[in-house]
Amino acid sequence: MSSISGLARIALSLGLPAGLLDRGPALRGTKFLAKAALKARSSSGQPFQMVNVGACDGALFDDVTPWLHRIPRARAVLVEPIPYNQKRLRANYPDTERFVIEPVAVTKTKGTITVHTFDAAALEAGTLPIEFIGCSSVTNTNLMSGKNAWGEADANFNKFAPHLRDIEVPSETLQTLLDRNGITHIDAFLVDCEGADWIVFEQLDLKRYRPGMIKVEVGALPAAEIGQVVVKLKTSGYQVGFQAEDIWAFA
Repeated sequence: MSSISGLARIALSLGLPAGLLDRGPALRGTKFLAKAALKARSSSGQPFQMVNVGACDGALFDDVTPWLHRIPRARAVLVEPIPYNQKRLRANYPDTERFVIEPVAVTKTKGTITVHTFDAAALEAGTLPIEFIGCSSVTNTNLMSGKNAWGEADANFNKFAPHLRDIEVPSETLQTLLDRNGITHIDAFLVDCEGADWIVFEQLDLKRYRPGMIKVEVGALPAAEIGQVVVKLKTSGYQVGFQAEDIWAFA
C-alpha cells in the first residue's frame, strides 16, 4: 500500500459511518488501528499490544502488522517458525525490546512439528512466486498437494514441487507463549497459519484477553472449522465480518 493510498484509506475509514464500515471489515480495521495511533500520540497510557501468529515477514500481503511502525510505543509478539521469514521479520522490526519474535509453531502440545515450506534460495532468486514466502504450513494444504491451487488440477505444481522442503521446528501452546512474554492484554490478535488457523485461535482465551480487533485467515480451513471460528466470536459478543479469505472481528 503506497503512502498516498494508505492515507486515503485512513481518512476514509475515520469519516465513514458505522453502517458502511460494517460492510467493509478491512476499513473498520483501519479505523481501529488509526484511532489506536492517535490515542498513543496523545496519551502515555498502556502501550498498544499485538500478537501475530504466522507473522511471515510482517510486510508482504499484510495490511495490519505494519501499523506497529505508526503506533507510537506499540509492542508485539510475532510468532514465525520459518528461519528464512524470521530473518526478514527481524529486518523489518529491528527493535528487539518492543518486537519479540517467537521462532516456533503454535500447536496443542509442546514439542516439535514438521512444517511444509519452500527452499529459501528459490524464493530469494525469484524462481518461485513471491506469495510463496507466506505459504508454509503444518497442514497438507491444496498448495502443498498440487490440488486446486490454480484450478482443479494444478498444472504449475510440477514446476514448484522440486522446491518443497519439510523442516522440523519447535512448537508451543499459545498460552505458553503469552505467559512467557508477560502478555496481560491484547489489542489486536492476528492468525495466518495456512490451514492451522483454528488450532491456534481455539486456544485464545477471549474472556481473559478480549482483543479489540481479531483477524483470522480462513481461506485454507475446512467449512466446519470456519464455522467454529465464527461461533466462538459470535458467542463472545464480537461483531464479525468477512472480507476475501479473512474473518475480521471487533469487540
